[in-house]
Amino acid sequence: MIVTRSPYRITLGGGGTDRPDFYEKHGGFIVSMAIDKHIYISLKPDSLEKEIKVRYLNTEVVDNLDELKHDRAREALRLHSLDKSIEVNSCGDVPGQTGLGSSGSYLVGLLNAIRHFKKEYCSTEDLAEEACKIEIDILNLPVGKQDQYISAFGGLKILDISKGGKVQVKDVNISHKNLSELTNNLHIYFLKKKRNASNILAKQHSDLKGNEERLLKIKEMGYETLDILEKGNFDDYGLMLDDYWNLKKQFSSDMSFSLADKIYQELKERFKILGGKIIGAGGGGFLMIYANKNHSEIEKFMYQNSITRLNYNTDHSGSKILF
Repeated sequence: MIVTRSPYRITLGGGGTDRPDFYEKHGGFIVSMAIDKHIYISLKPDSLEKEIKVRYLNTEVVDNLDELKHDRAREALRLHSLDKSIEVNSCGDVPGQTGLGSSGSYLVGLLNAIRHFKKEYCSTEDLAEEACKIEIDILNLPVGKQDQYISAFGGLKILDISKGGKVQVKDVNISHKNLSELTNNLHIYFLKKKRNASNILAKQHSDLKGNEERLLKIKEMGYETLDILEKGNFDDYGLMLDDYWNLKKQFSSDMSFSLADKIYQELKERFKILGGKIIGAGGGGFLMIYANKNHSEIEKFMYQNSITRLNYNTDHSGSKILF
């Protein structure tokens, strides 16, 4: 049995510029952080039965790979000619479809397991690109390259994407002390609402012309994010998040919802948070806020509203083999 552990992520800047429909025209620029919340994948051969078994929120036992409904598992197994007598199981630290890049992390973890099982080792970049190939080229999903790369590499990274799709991965130049201050000020809260990111992204794609100017602005914000983080001007980042929130809500009516808007406005008025955003494509999942004071009061207020804080740190390992 092979067991992998792959991190989820939060996007700090440039979200959405990692999609082909944007970077092929303008290039993409993302600042992303892997967090120590993970998805675990186990893969093992079955010497007694020929069926393919894939267990996630559902359980599938099929005789033929084409019958497998889990599209990412199906295409990962197909790509490596594992079409019988194989079992895949997964579980995660946070629910799926909540904006933390779980689908990309799942695919990276599964491909990492498959390659170790077959003793076909590859570089971290090749692992991420293989996951991108499956999601973007084979499945034609309206996703970008951030989730796969940050899950494979881990850490706090810059993802600089050329028009040809080449991703340069660089470290953000930030001290351990400043990184701790940043994560302490960035609260993440679970809004208990799941959504299908692909559906939301597909709607945004249908209005690509209208959103292109907004994405160009978001790319500029990505550069500003990097500059702010490396200089340690974190309150400036909090203020920029408020501008980002208002800009993202212009993409579509699915970006936000009434609970998130209500909570966000109350946090600004009562506790003077500087900014925040819904993590990921929008429509639910996790709310990230930047607060430089009133930390315990904010957490108490959210608890009274039955909203749970996600405690996290940075994951520096990326996708790894546990055993």
